[in-house]
Amino acid sequence: MKTRVALLLLAATAVAAAASAESFEKTVPVPRTGVARLNWKSGQCSVVLVELRNYPESEDIEKARKSDPNDHSWVWWDFNVENRGDAKCKIKLWVEVLDKDGKVLKQSDRSDTVDAHKLDDNIKVSTRMKTIDIADAPKAHLKAEITSK
Repeated sequence: MKTRVALLLLAATAVAAAASAESFEKTVPVPRTGVARLNWKSGQCSVVLVELRNYPESEDIEKARKSDPNDHSWVWWDFNVENRGDAKCKIKLWVEVLDKDGKVLKQSDRSDTVDAHKLDDNIKVSTRMKTIDIADAPKAHLKAEITSK
């Protein structure tokens, strides 16, 4: 029985050692017209940058302010990722959109696997939120966990 327990512990330790995870986080200005460089790297896997897609047009923001404060918009946080290694890696991403007081207005997350030798891939995290909220949000808190083998 002791031998069996020892073997199970040894196997669990080997699995844990085979896959290592690193966590990253950063608060950035909402990248309305550009990108936020992240350069998070674990082993051969990395999250290079994030770009905000489908940000509401100024006309939509004005309409929401004047006549439709409950108008909602879908925005996508498009993370550019790459894997220069020989094995797949897993990336989990979190986005928290913050108000002027630093409180979370909206949060969303997504996990995906990046194939080996994939140098230009994307993981999109979607957030549906009030148009006025995304227009007025000054910052976003971004987090990632990269698990590589």
